[in-house]
Amino acid sequence: MNIDSVALKSLIAFSHPVLMLGVLAGAFYALYLGVQVRRSRTADKEVRKELIQGKYNQRHYQLASILLVLWVIGGIGGMGATYTLFHKLFVSPHLIVGLASVATVAIAAGLAPLLQKGKEWARIAHITVTTTLIGLLLAQTFTGLQIVQKLLKDLFGTA
Repeated sequence: MNIDSVALKSLIAFSHPVLMLGVLAGAFYALYLGVQVRRSRTADKEVRKELIQGKYNQRHYQLASILLVLWVIGGIGGMGATYTLFHKLFVSPHLIVGLASVATVAIAAGLAPLLQKGKEWARIAHITVTTTLIGLLLAQTFTGLQIVQKLLKDLFGTA
């Protein structure tokens, strides 16, 4: 497939970073919601009553479900974009950490049924896994921005 248009190359190249920056923002909001869920489980009766009205558990679950989908699409889409533009994948920390993050988000989501059953060990595992996931996403953002700078230079001769 020969892609000569700068506009098409740009769309292919920058869809992944834009999507994943949205995932980063969503992940931090999901973290906030998760902290509120945890607070509602450990707070005194009056605070708990107020927190429950916020429906943080439902909002956390719904947002996390959306993030799971976007994370997987973003990971596969990034590899697809790279292959489409360069006809190969570059084995780099960005690729390896990206693959690890897709596996990690699947583990976090897989714990959801156990969380809903109230298993405390699953909550601790979920918190540990998702904290790791945030770290992986931050590493991806750092290495991804370096790749975006290189793409800008290659595509437009700037950056």
